Amino acid sequence: MDHVDQLVVRLNSTRKLRVWSLIITFFGDAVVPRGGSVSARTVQVLLGRMGIEAGAVRTAFSRLTNDGWVVREKLGRSSFYHLSPTGLEPFAAATDRIYAPLSIASQSTKGWRVSFQQQDYPKPRLMRLETEFTEKQQTSDQDFLLDGQITNIPDWMKDISCPADHKHSFTTLMEAFGPVMGAQLTDIDALAVRCLLIHEWRRILFQFHNVAPEFWTPDWPEAECHRFVSILYHQLLASSEAWMDQQASGLNGALPQSQPALAQRFT
Repeated sequence: MDHVDQLVVRLNSTRKLRVWSLIITFFGDAVVPRGGSVSARTVQVLLGRMGIEAGAVRTAFSRLTNDGWVVREKLGRSSFYHLSPTGLEPFAAATDRIYAPLSIASQSTKGWRVSFQQQDYPKPRLMRLETEFTEKQQTSDQDFLLDGQITNIPDWMKDISCPADHKHSFTTLMEAFGPVMGAQLTDIDALAVRCLLIHEWRRILFQFHNVAPEFWTPDWPEAECHRFVSILYHQLLASSEAWMDQQASGLNGALPQSQPALAQRFT
């Protein structure tokens, strides 16, 4: 198997790749910067490189259309899709976080507040961590609050703020995509890897709560993973964009040129 096939097999072994979610990732990452509309055939070719059959792509588009996430337009026998306001809004709101530069600056100067359930004592399970909060907060009789200063965060607080499954998600991403770092890829392969990379990175960011840098444990791999994603993304960018220039199509033929801001992602 080549790099893309091995990557797809590895990602599917952890959790089955969802076709509709991959389509949304592709739109947000590569299509929106080029006007937002693309042919169904373009998506079928890309996802076909990931081993996904055209029938599964059509089924996913049908679901996305019925759910109001994408809008379909017909021109002859060809179908073209763009994100609806319903589909565009959440990805637009998430874009800043997905492609943000790494920041280890203080997230708050006010302090921190954490709430626990009393039944979890003496090994409290984190319920809610806040670095911005009002002085008054409603709690149930089964909860208790603990306040502290950003400059004085105990190790036990860091340990429960950085759970093992969250940490594992970062290391798993780097292990999965490590073999394609620096590899010579065709243009379509570069775009497939790029789509899968952002798909996995986006999943991590929104599956888990954001851990402010002050709460990182010494072995927390988020900064390393961010640098890894940034480097690989920019390695893939020129080749993947070349495929979009030459092979992707929209209602008016070739897609518009991508926005210059694309090159500024993660930086």
